[in-house]
Amino acid sequence: IAFLIINISSVSAVDIVYDDFEDGNLNEWTLSYLGTANDWTAATTNPYQGSYHAQSWPRYTTEPASVMQRNISTSGYENIIFSYYKRNIGLDAADEFQAEWYNGTDWTLVESTGSSSSNDAAYVSRSYSLPAAASNNPNFAIKFECTAGATSEYCRIDNVNVSGSVIFDNNYPIFSNFLNNPGNNSFYVPGAVYKFNTTIMNSNGSAGLEFNGINYTATNSSN
Repeated sequence: IAFLIINISSVSAVDIVYDDFEDGNLNEWTLSYLGTANDWTAATTNPYQGSYHAQSWPRYTTEPASVMQRNISTSGYENIIFSYYKRNIGLDAADEFQAEWYNGTDWTLVESTGSSSSNDAAYVSRSYSLPAAASNNPNFAIKFECTAGATSEYCRIDNVNVSGSVIFDNNYPIFSNFLNNPGNNSFYVPGAVYKFNTTIMNSNGSAGLEFNGINYTATNSSN
């Protein structure tokens, strides 16, 4: 049984994972490299915001020299969006920066420098709406690759975000002990507060509500 306070608001994307690297480490990422390349690190040299960003200074020219990967279950979410801020420093045509996502079987590129040089004067925002294979996927993952040989060449990443919309199921909440403000038989309006007890049957503890054909989300005040 959960007691919920419902503030009526339209359904929108919610963060599944957001990493601004302000914890000063990459502990939630899997790092790998080839040969003598350097790993990605949490650095303070040039963040987009805050004090930290993720940085690759591989000093190795075989691709992929340095990789930063994170497994993120999107179970219970759809309409997945993958976004981040990136800044490449001094990459020439022989170097490579890539961002990819994984559907449990195959990796798909969302960004690649390819045969082009890349030297960003400032951080660049990237945002990608992913296809259905990214939705409700326990094996979803993302990764960033950087290959560059010179001491003056870097790949920098900040504010990585994977977001999505909650998938509503057919396990409807059971309501009781209504407390309405405004009172019974009045119109439900944005900004009004409705209090009631509900038993939520789905595994992620969220509730989807429908008023007059419009879907809304409910947030837990206690469990």
